[in-house]
Formats: sequence, structure tokens, C-alpha cells
Amino acid sequence: MKQGRLSAIPTVMSLLAAFLAVSVVGGFLGAGLLIPATAMMGTVVKSGTEVYEALPTEFTSVVPQQQSELLASDGKTVIATLYSENRIVVPLSAISPWMQKAQVSIEDHRFYEHGGVDLEGIGSAVAGAALGGTARGASTLTQQYVKVTLEKAALDRGDTKAAKAAKAVTASRKLQELKYAAQVEKEMTKEQILQNYLNLVYFGDQAYGVEAAARHYFRTTAAKLTIPQAATLAGVVQQPGANDPVKNPKAALTRRNVVLDAMHRYGYIDATQLKTAKASPLGVIKADPPKNSCAASSYPYWCNYVVNYLKTLPAFGTQPNEREGRIRRGGYRIVTTLDPDLQERAAESMGRIISPQDYPTFGAAATTIESNTGKIRAMVQSTSYNPTGKPEPGKTQVNWGADFRYGASGGFSVGSTMKLFAVIEALKQGKGESYVIPDIRPPGTPWYPRDFQNGCTTGAGAPWTPGNAEGDDPPPGADIGIATRNSINTAFVALAADIGTCNIRNTALAMGMHNSRRSAEDGSQDGKPLSTYPPTLLLGEDASPETMAQMYAIVANRGISCPNTPLESVTDSYGKKVDLQLPGCRRVLEEGIANQAAGIFQTVMTEGTGRPVQIGRPSIGKTGTDADNETWFVGATPQYSTAVWAGTPDQNNGSWARMRLHSVDGNARYYPKAMGYLIPGPIWRGVMRAAHDGKPVVPFGQAAQPADDGRTVDIPDVRGMSVDEATSAIEAAGFRVTVGGRVASGYPRGTVARTRPTDRAPKGSAVTLRISTGVRSTPRAPTANRAAAPPAAPPAAPPAP
Repeated sequence: MKQGRLSAIPTVMSLLAAFLAVSVVGGFLGAGLLIPATAMMGTVVKSGTEVYEALPTEFTSVVPQQQSELLASDGKTVIATLYSENRIVVPLSAISPWMQKAQVSIEDHRFYEHGGVDLEGIGSAVAGAALGGTARGASTLTQQYVKVTLEKAALDRGDTKAAKAAKAVTASRKLQELKYAAQVEKEMTKEQILQNYLNLVYFGDQAYGVEAAARHYFRTTAAKLTIPQAATLAGVVQQPGANDPVKNPKAALTRRNVVLDAMHRYGYIDATQLKTAKASPLGVIKADPPKNSCAASSYPYWCNYVVNYLKTLPAFGTQPNEREGRIRRGGYRIVTTLDPDLQERAAESMGRIISPQDYPTFGAAATTIESNTGKIRAMVQSTSYNPTGKPEPGKTQVNWGADFRYGASGGFSVGSTMKLFAVIEALKQGKGESYVIPDIRPPGTPWYPRDFQNGCTTGAGAPWTPGNAEGDDPPPGADIGIATRNSINTAFVALAADIGTCNIRNTALAMGMHNSRRSAEDGSQDGKPLSTYPPTLLLGEDASPETMAQMYAIVANRGISCPNTPLESVTDSYGKKVDLQLPGCRRVLEEGIANQAAGIFQTVMTEGTGRPVQIGRPSIGKTGTDADNETWFVGATPQYSTAVWAGTPDQNNGSWARMRLHSVDGNARYYPKAMGYLIPGPIWRGVMRAAHDGKPVVPFGQAAQPADDGRTVDIPDVRGMSVDEATSAIEAAGFRVTVGGRVASGYPRGTVARTRPTDRAPKGSAVTLRISTGVRSTPRAPTANRAAAPPAAPPAAPPAP
């Protein structure tokens, strides 16, 4: 114990007993406050020592609330500063010595000499009050720390009555404060007491603690506070409202000079420093308040997503409200996965097609994730954030890119992007790309409950009569490849009847597919993660862009699913990394199945409905169109997966034909029909090109070749032949022939450009002829069993996003 500090508690108690007697006679309590003698009558029944010993002795310091920061993936871009109290806790070494001296000078100049109770100050205060003066100097800085701590602890637990009692002018409260102060001085050093005090007290204008106050009033740090700045802040603490340098600058200046005089009086500054400091202006440069809500953030939808995500993590507590409270009070440094550059470029890509002026009739949203990590790198939509919740043109609070639990969106019908799961289930059953789908019926032909697998069938009402929204009607003998590339609904209905609708659903569930709304224990609003109704299961489940991006990422990532996450890392106020206990990546598809699916969905981009929006590197993709004006484009590479939705968020009666939107070249245009490659497709292309800018080309996994058990045979090379010549050659080899669409190639117009499949196929299966348009491009490279192809012209440069 330092020199001058009381060495034993009995000494303190005996002196307190004497002090009580003086207080009763004079009618004063020695904290420098006048209290009627009647307030002491119940206390002085026993001796001062007995009263003192009967008081509680357990004093617990509080951990001050401090702000948490949300940062972008670069660790520098501030997304939001979340807090209940604007406070940043710092060690005493990070607080200017001038600040320490200023606070001690004005609050308790004998701070380093007493043991928590300043009897000299008490005596002076009592004497001064008895003589009719103002009682001052009795309450030590340690006592003030005790009072502030008790009040803060009570407020943190929601006990307003105890908070009021912590600063009540009563004899019992003051005695308790004195006893706690003595305890604190035994358990803490002077430096610890001063550090805790400066981090805890209120400095006015919503600034708690000296670091937040330094940033708020002077745009500096506590470590860099000058003599006049330190004196200004030290002067605020006694009466934060009256001495607020923003709202009451004259009072603050007067109070600052009082503090400067005290610093000079007690030897902390010399006469020259005093003169210079007093001559300086107040110098307040009020900083903008921290972004204490997601509404104030530059990335409001993302900020809300992250906060809602954090509220689901057990690492922060057992209940959502408890978790959010800890996040706002715990001083966490939360580095998110958001890539600010990609976010900006994704928003630009969307804005070229759909912008806030198109809402509420039309809207769009896009989510981009890393295929092999699940980290969300961009999440944009075509609206501005609505902080009030009142209807405003072009604004909403709903995050369309996220699941319901993270953004309040119920999702949108994903249309034909659901065909992914039917293709994968067919592959799992050994039915490859060239598998001819049986019983394809013409559009409008009825399908009945008996046509589908029990448990996943249509209702007992009118039969289902599907049509085709995107692709042409299927040619005779259409296979899985043709049906996928051309997005033929009627072919997929037949495929679902063939392989089993419940089997498709089970595959989707195994991959993690779910309805956007999640409230039941298994993840959905109604207790069913996915519908069992074939029209919904095949062509229209409601889901979010973040979910669909993850589904296609699984295929691009060779069958491994990585749950979406917005977090890179979280560290606590001590710099310790928080164990978030996040689920890791896991295999949900056999690698060979995933790679076969990737091969099929690559042809969507090279030969099918996704061909207009290629990105200049291998990719998988799928368009989606729903009868209710919802359009989608979802696609991926082994590096990134992006899902884009565009549609009518609040109504289903908007007509694209009447909507004057923005084309890729920046000019306005009308879209005659809602098609995935027309509206969300160009947005997807722009986002994915931005995501891959400067990145190397990463190949997809190679599909396992089927065992050659004698049933697969070579397909004749018919490139450059007429359709009749090619048909005869392929039929002679034991295959059936279908004629598909036209493709650009170096072969003469009207001749065969290539076949699907290309090399080998089961005998008796269908081989599709692709007919050349005569436009020179890059034909498929020859394989070992084929003759060399004619030389090809260099490929044309891809169109601008």
C-alpha cells in the first residue's frame, strides 16, 4: 500500500465513527452534501463502527459496454458501429497523461495519497458547510468510481430503482460507498481505478468513456489529447449536460479554464502552459456520430443480414435478444465477407437493367458466394433502404436476396432453376445426359395423381396440364441434355414421373434446398422444407437468391456444400478470436454425379438458354421463368456462384411487355416477355465478370466415364454432312436420331455442326444433330476416335455486360 494510504480498516472505521458523530451534531453528511439530522436518527442508534461493519462488503466492478464494429472483408471499410452506449474501452497507457492529470486535478487532487476515503476532505467539507459555505472536496475519485459502477450495474440489469438508489443523497448510501471505496483501494491499484473510471463515465452528447469522447468532440484519440482538450473533457464529467461543449460551448469554456487553474495549482502545468492553454479556442470539431444502426449504414441490407445471422449463433448467448444485446455491448470486431468492390460493381450491373425507379412494380436482387467456402461476397438489390418503414418510392426494408430469417423476404418462385434436382436424381439413377425421356406428352396434355410417385403427387382435383414457358416443344425422343438445354417443362414432367417425384425431393433436401420461410423446427414456415406438389417441386418453389446460389455452388464445387456465411472472423474486446462454431463444408453429392451435372449445365451456357450471357470462361447456368412474372438466372464457376432474381415483389400483375427498363447498353427498352436470359441474365453476366476479374480460369471436375460393358458404342463423326447423310450414318450405327437447334460453327450453313453426345453412347439411345448457322466460331476439339476438324476462326469477343 502506497505511502499516505490508510494501512488498516480498523483505523478507517474508528475515524468514520468519529465522523458520524460530527455529522449528526452538525446535521451534515461528510460527502460534501447537506442532509437533515433526522435522516441520521435511525442510523446513530448504534455506534458508527457497528453500522459500518453491518454494511455489505461485496463490490464487483462492471465490464463497461462498448461499441462493436462491423467491417467489410478488407478489415477497414466500416459497415456499421453497433452499440447501446457509444464507448471504446482503452488501457491507461492509451490515455493522454494530460487527461489523467486534468481529471485528478479537478476531481480529487489527493487521489494518489488517500486510501479511498479522504478524511481531510471530509473534515473540510463538514467545516465549510457548518460555516455556511459550500461543502466540497469530500467525495474521492474512488468513491465516484464506486457510485458510477453501482449505477451502471443496476442499469445493465434493468433495475432502475437500484440505479436511482446508487446516487441517492442518504446516509446509508454514503456509508456503503465509503466502505466499497476502501475495498476497491485494497483490490486495485490507483492506475486501475483511474483507467476504469475514465472508461466508464459519461462525457455528454452520447459519448461514454474518454476514447469515444476524444473521437466525438475533437476527432482524435484519447492518447493524443492536448492540455486544453483534456481540460475540456475533464470539466464535462461533473455536469455533462451543463458543460457539453457542443450544446453549451460558453459554459464548457469557463469550466475548462477552471480545470486548467486546478492543474496549475497542483503543479501539473506551469504558468506558460496555463497561459497558452487558456488562450486557445475550445476547438471542438464534432465528428459525425457512429453508425449506430443498420439504417445509417452505407450497406443497410447487408448490415441487417449480418446482425440477424449473429442472432442465430449460440456463441453469443442462448436467445436472439440476449445475443443482440451482447453484440451491441461487447466491443466485438466483426469482419464480414462483403467485398466492397464487388458489391459496388454488382450494384452497377443491376442498375443498368433495373433501378429504384422501377419499384414497386418491378425489382431485382442478386447474391454472390464463393463456391468452395460459402462466403457471401455481394448482396445487392434494385431498391434503396427505407429507414422509416413508411411507403416511399423506390425503397423497402425487405432484403430480397436473403432467406426470411435474415431479411424478411418470403422468397420468389424459382421456376426452371429447380430442374437442377431432377437432373441430379436422374444421374444418381444411372440415367445420363443422353437418356431418352419416356412418355413426353404434348403441352396441355393432362397428368393425373396416379402418374406420380405416392406421397409426392398432385391433388384429387383437376389434372395438371403443364406447358412450356422458355423452350420449344420437345422433339421426338428428347433426352435429358436436350430437355435441360432448352428448359422444356413437359419433358421434365415426364422425367419426374419416370424417376419419382419424392426421389427428386429427397435429393433436393439432401443438398440443403429449402423454402425461404423458416420457422418450424425443420426449417420452413409450415413444417415442410419443400413442397411435395409436383408443379411446385419441379417448377416453382419459393426460395431466395442466397439459397439458389448455394445449390448451384454445390455442383460447381464437385458435390461439396459449404453453408452460406457472412463472417470472416469475430474478435472480442480483448483481441481474442471468438469460436463461432459454424458448420463446416460437407459432401452432399458423389463427385462423379456432381461433375456429370456440371457437364450438362455447361451446355446450357454454350448451346442452350444461357448462351446469350456467357462470361468468357466455362460456367454452369440455368434460366428460370415463372407464370407470375418471376425470372431467374443462376449460375456458377468453381470460384463463384451467383443467383439473380427479377420480378414483381409486391404483386403478380405487372406486365414486362409494358415495362420500360434499361438495356445493357444503357438505353431504355421494352421487354416483350419475361425471360431469364433477357432480364436477370445480363445482370448475372455483369456480376460474374466483375467477380472473376483478374482471376485464373479454374476447370470443372471431370465426370467419371461410364464403364464400357459392351453396351456403349462409337458415334460416327458426321460433322459437315447434310442432315440426311448424317441421319443415315448414325441410324446405321444403331442409334435413333433427333434434330436439335442451330449453333454457330465453321461448317457450311445447314450441315451438321456436332452431335450430342459426342463420342460414345448406349446403343439404341438418341443422338441429337446440331445444325450449323454458317457463322464461324470454335468447333469442339477432335477426340481420339474422330478425324480432325476444319480450322476454326478465332472466337468473337464476348459482348459487354
